[in-house]
Parts: sequence; structure tokens; C-alpha cells
Amino acid sequence: MNNIVRLFVRFVLLVLRGLPGVLASLIFCATSVATATEVKKPVVIGYYLLEKDQINSYADGKTEFPVSAITPEKARMLTHINYSFLNISEEGQCALEEGTDPQMARKVFDELQGLKKHNADLRILFSIGGWSYTNDDSATVGRYRTAAASSNARQKLAQSCIAFMRDYGFDGIDIDWEYPRAEDSANFVALLKEIRRQLKQEKRDGKPAWQLTIAAAGGAFNMARTYQYLPQIAAQLDYINLMTYDLNGPWEQQTNHNAHLYGNTGEHLFENPLRALPFKPALSKKVLEQRFPSPFALTVDAAVQQYLRAGVPAAKLVLGLPFYGRAFFQVAPDKQGLYQTHATPAGDVYVGDPGLLTGCDACTARKDPRIATYADIKKLLASPLGYKSYFGADTKVPWIYNADKKIFISYDNEESFAYKVTYLKKYGLAGAMFWHLGQDDEQGSLLRSLYMHLNPETSLQGGVQYISK
Repeated sequence: MNNIVRLFVRFVLLVLRGLPGVLASLIFCATSVATATEVKKPVVIGYYLLEKDQINSYADGKTEFPVSAITPEKARMLTHINYSFLNISEEGQCALEEGTDPQMARKVFDELQGLKKHNADLRILFSIGGWSYTNDDSATVGRYRTAAASSNARQKLAQSCIAFMRDYGFDGIDIDWEYPRAEDSANFVALLKEIRRQLKQEKRDGKPAWQLTIAAAGGAFNMARTYQYLPQIAAQLDYINLMTYDLNGPWEQQTNHNAHLYGNTGEHLFENPLRALPFKPALSKKVLEQRFPSPFALTVDAAVQQYLRAGVPAAKLVLGLPFYGRAFFQVAPDKQGLYQTHATPAGDVYVGDPGLLTGCDACTARKDPRIATYADIKKLLASPLGYKSYFGADTKVPWIYNADKKIFISYDNEESFAYKVTYLKKYGLAGAMFWHLGQDDEQGSLLRSLYMHLNPETSLQGGVQYISK
């Protein structure tokens, strides 16, 4: 039988060699089409934040951004939705935030699953952690460190997360630990390995495999904690969602961009913490200088290059984009407020006048004028209150300055997204992630812009076509 097959293949090849050029071109085109369909679609991962109080009052219609606000059009533009956040219980298990109504939570999760009727390929993951639960000063960060510290604790956490995933119909798990310390690095890798091991044992009945992702630092100082373990971390994951925002804020002495693509010669530079890491074998001074420029600007580009140089595959990196801006107050007018001193309260919990961001009623209601959603920012720009937008030709991001109120706002818009998508395509990244869905305007302008830049209309020019002239 094998000889017959070989003779048939030879016969086909001989026939093909004698085909007229046009027919051969057709076969080539068909092959090209088959290959093109195998190109992986860029991911668009949107975090969906719904805190305990919003879940508990969900049935009352008081939730600011219910699942119903994710329209069919928006659902079709997403590849993933990451519900945020779960936490680790005192028993070391995946759990809803303490005090959350489980029946209301199930209603929310069922509605999220219902979005798949508009997009059958949509994946719904849950994210465990977040800044409030996992930063070094958090009351619950010890649970994460303990859960990763021993084999039994890792197995217990993994089992509970997978049980939660199956119970509510999620398609995977996203871990947002901000951030494992250097001494937690090996344990963190072991935790990811354990979750991945258990996920592989779970059957999906013909559906795509369960996914495991993390949200990871976008700034070198937090990145340095686990930098030498990044290849091992990446090996266990489907994607690494880079939090390439919050690069500057009120904790710095000068105003600067929240998420600029490239640096500017006028901004404050930092000594590169990656140079001080104990690499084994040790790197020469020349190599250190080449890999880790110093001083350097905290930028989106710097973050991506640092991950790539660590050995993380580009196809696993997802570029993070902010759907919000950061406001600074009492800012001098030089350079339209850019790189100027300010008097903006720092700290996680805002203490001060909630109405400082003039014209942003929603910011006042949230009791923090330092954060404005994209929806808020569009309203400010449309108002007669003196907000004017500028765009950095070098940094590739916009900012706003109100000369009368001395207010500076760093944010992203459709234009900056175009540059960032061009950038992520240049380096072969997996796609884009953003924080968060509820911060876009009602029309979904940022999401639509992101989708359109990631999925432009394909040009069909070129090649030998089956058309008579």
C-alpha cells in the first residue's frame, strides 16, 4: 500500500509540473489563503471591575457599569474579559471578597457568560488579587505569600481556584499579585506550575484549553523583584498582561505621563534597578550597560524591551493600556504643565477636597479627583471650563492643561492607541489589555479604536489574481 501511495504522489507532482502557469498560480493562492487563516488573531483583554458593594446592590440597578453595558458590539471586539477581583481567604482558598452576596455574584457571572452568544470565541476569566489585596502594605498580602510558600498550600489554592472556575463557568485564571518579592519568586513559579499541572488534568469536552495568565509590573522597580525568574514564569502562562501604566503619578515630585510610549529629554530619569541584580553567571559591565540603559525614563517601550531581554517570548506579552487619566493640581503653566512641580496628595486613599477636578462630578462622587475616566475626560474637554489638550510628538501620548485652574491631566486617546498598536505589532506582541471596561465612554470609543487598529481591513492588492484583463 505504501508503494502505491508513493507512486501516486509522484504522479501528482509530475502532473503539477506540467500545469499551465495560471492554474499553478491558483493552487499557490489557495495555499497562501490556507496559511493566512492560521495567523493568530491579536488578543483584546478587558478587565471588568465590579466590587463587593456593586455586586450586592446589582439587582437594584444602582451598579455604575453592569454587564448589560457591555453591548453586543463591545463583546464582539473582545477576546477576553477578566472579572476583577477575587481574593484568597484566610483558609488559603480562592474566594469572593468577604461580605459578597454569592447569589448576586452568580447572577453577574451568568450574565458575563451570556455575552458569548454575541461572540462564541469570547473567554471569561477571573482575576485574583489586585493592588488593594496584594500590595506590600495590604492586610491580606500575607495570604498570597503563605499560599505560595509550601507544596500543600499551593495544591490547596490551585484546587480551590479550579473548583471556583468550573462552578461558575470561567475559562481560566488570571493572577494579579502586585508584587511577589524577590524571596517569593521561586514560590511564585512553583505556584504557577501547580495551577498549570492541575489545569492540564481538567477535561474541557472539546472546548479550548483552560488559560492561565498574570498581570505583571510595567515599571522596572517592581519588575526587578522577579526579573531573573521571568522565563520560568512565562513558561507556565498563556499570556503576561503588562501593566504599562501608572508609570508616573502623585508620588513623584513632577508632573509626567501616566503611560507614555517613549521618553522625553526633559523628564526625570531613574537609575536602572535591573543593573544591580545578582545575575549568574555575572554579566560584564559592558553587557549590563547594553541591556539595561541607565539613567532611563519609565516608559512603555522600556518595559517591553526589558521583558524581551529577559527572554520572555513576545507572543506571550500583552501590552497594557489605561482607559483613565491621572490629574495633578497647582501646576505651573510652563510647558503647558508638563514636568512641573505640583501639590497633589499621594497615597492610596485620597484625603482632601474631592471636588478639586473642576467639572468632574463623577470624580467628586467617587471621592478621588486624581483619577478621571476617559468618559470623564471627554466631558471636560467638551466643557467651556478651559481644559485644552496637547500631544507629545516624541512621547506619543496626549495631556491636558487648564491654565486657569492650574490642573494637569495625563491620559491616552485614540491617537496614542494607534501608535501603541503599531508598536506592539512591530515587536510581535500578542495584543492589548486595558484597565478597565467601565472607564470608556458610553459609545466604547477607546475599545473601538483599539479593535480597529489591531484589526485593520486587510489589503488584497498584489499577487497573480484569477481575473481576465
